[in-house]
Amino acid sequence: MNAAVIDLLDLLAKHHDVSTMASKAMPLMVNYLGADNGSLLLLSQERLVHKVLATKETFTQVSDHKLRTVISEGLAGWVLQHRQGGLASHTSLDARWASMGDTSIGSALVVPLMSRGTVVGLLSFHHAQPGFLRERHLAQAAELAQLLAPLFDVALMAEASLATLSQICQSAGQPSTLLDWQGNVKVVNQTMDKLDIIWSPGLFSQSLLQRELAVDTVVQCDWEGMRSLKTLPFDAQTFQFPGVGVWVQLANR
Repeated sequence: MNAAVIDLLDLLAKHHDVSTMASKAMPLMVNYLGADNGSLLLLSQERLVHKVLATKETFTQVSDHKLRTVISEGLAGWVLQHRQGGLASHTSLDARWASMGDTSIGSALVVPLMSRGTVVGLLSFHHAQPGFLRERHLAQAAELAQLLAPLFDVALMAEASLATLSQICQSAGQPSTLLDWQGNVKVVNQTMDKLDIIWSPGLFSQSLLQRELAVDTVVQCDWEGMRSLKTLPFDAQTFQFPGVGVWVQLANR
């Protein structure tokens, strides 16, 4: 395996947040292909959930309407429909190309990130020179997509699961909080908040778990039943969701 690809996989292994993974990965992938720039659109049920550009150009200036047009009608739309990579060596001559206002793109390619039979992302590369991006670049991009798709699929599933758990936690009757797998406090529900137990600034190392339960990581939150807090008049029960997060629920002694 190419050393640049190994470095890319090592980089992604250090991160779990989808946005961070995408923003860190894109510059490396652009350099690997020798492109001018690129983008990564991550999808959930063909709905755009994350977007990353590899250059300093502001992606926020690209309207959601234009993005939907590109995904539905452009080269990216063709790739999404056909579930295979698409190459536009000369964008001005390719009917599939739908510009988002940037007329400096002479050649482009898009490959799908496929996992479990589903497109979880669209990876694009652009170059100002017509004819620069060719079949060998398409093959390289397809190789990257095949390697990265499962990683982003898992991260997207964890993100969706965390969002669902957050909603449930907020409506729970018992004092509850939810931490992600890295130990960041995501939710403190109203019942927990009324106990005046400080969770700020939202890090595991400064949460009551370490102070009151003498645990150092969320991985250690795997006890069965209730465990008494050290100085506060509550017992704690945890529900562990490996790779996603930990739900902590308190009860009066």
